[in-house]
Amino acid sequence: MTSLRTIALLLLAAALCGGRAGAAEAKDVVVLSSGERVEGQITQENDLVVFLIVGDGEQRGISRSRIKEIIRGGAQAPAPKTEAPAAGGGEGAKEGAAGKALDPAPDPAPDLGAFPPVEEKTETQKLYDELKDLGDSQRDKRAAAMARAKELGFRAVPVLLQVFHPKAKAPPGLRLGALRALVELGPLDKQGAQTLGWVVMKDTDFEVRREAAKAIRLLKDDRAIGYVLQWATNPDPRVQRQAALALREINDDRAFATLANAIPPPEANAAPPSEGDVKTREVMVPGPMGTRIPLTLVDRPVSGTVANTMSPPAEVLQMASGKKMGGMQGVWINWLNEKVGIWTKEERDEAFKNRSLMGRMGDPQARP
Repeated sequence: MTSLRTIALLLLAAALCGGRAGAAEAKDVVVLSSGERVEGQITQENDLVVFLIVGDGEQRGISRSRIKEIIRGGAQAPAPKTEAPAAGGGEGAKEGAAGKALDPAPDPAPDLGAFPPVEEKTETQKLYDELKDLGDSQRDKRAAAMARAKELGFRAVPVLLQVFHPKAKAPPGLRLGALRALVELGPLDKQGAQTLGWVVMKDTDFEVRREAAKAIRLLKDDRAIGYVLQWATNPDPRVQRQAALALREINDDRAFATLANAIPPPEANAAPPSEGDVKTREVMVPGPMGTRIPLTLVDRPVSGTVANTMSPPAEVLQMASGKKMGGMQGVWINWLNEKVGIWTKEERDEAFKNRSLMGRMGDPQARP
C-alpha cells in the first residue's frame, strides 16, 4: 500500500514539473510586416511598443507599426489589447477590425533597440556624431574625425557649417576643428564663404576668429574677403577695428588695394576772390626772344576749408598696416606698391628726384 502511494506521488510531481517546464518553454512570437518572426517572452507593451526578451537575454523593443501579428504562447504573457468593436457589431464589425489590423503601415518605424526606446537619429545627427571629435583633446580622435570628414567630402560641409550657428553653442575646440576641416574640403560654396566671413567678424572667441582668417587666407576666397570689406566701410570705430584685425590676419593685398582705391578725395572749398584781389601782371615766357605776356592772377593768399581728410577705408588701412599715413589715396597706393614689391622706397625717392619740376608738380604733360 505504501509503495502504491509513493508511486502516485511521484507521478503527480512529474506531471506538475512537466507542466511548468512546458509553460516556461512556451514562447511568444511576434510576426513583423516583412514576414520575419521574432521569438521571445513578452514583458511589457503599450500602444506604441512591445518589449520582449529574446533568446540571448537581450530586451528588445519593436514598434507596433511594424508588427503584423502576435502569437502568444507564454502563460505569463499579458493579455492582448483588443479594440472596441464597431457600432452595430456583427460580421461587418469583425471584417472592419481585421481589415484595419492588416493594413500596412505607411511609414514603418525602425527597430527601437534595447529598453528604453529612443527615436532614430537623422542623417545630419549621425554625421555630427561622426565629426564632433574634430574638437577632441586627443590627437588620434581628431585625426580620425578629419579622415572621416575627407571621406564624406561635400556631404560634411553643411554639418560643419551648423557648428558655427549661435544656437548650437559648440565649444571653441570643435569650431577650430571645423574650420580646419573646411579648409581641407575647399573650395566652398557661397554659403560656406559667407560663413567664414561671419565667423572672422562675429565669433565670440579670439582664437576662432584668427583661425577663420587663416582659413580665408589659405582658400583665397574673394567672397569671404568681400564680406569683411563690407564691414570695413562702416562708420562705427568698433566695427572698423574688428575689420582691420581680420584683414591684418588675412593679409590679402587685393583687399588693401580695394580699400586704397575706395578712399575718396578731400573736399576743398576756396573763398572766391574780390575785385581788388585780382591784378594783371606781365610775365616773361621762357624762350629765346624773352616774350612777356599779361596774366591775370589773384594777388592774395588763398583761403578756404578742407573737409573729409579721413575716411573709413583710410582708418582701416592705418589700423591694419600699423602705419599712420593720413587719408590721401596716393600715399596708400605708394605704400601698397612698396608692400607688393613693385618698387622700393629708395627707387621711388630716386625716381622723384629725377623728375622735372613740372613732373614733381604733377603736370600730366611732363615727361618722367
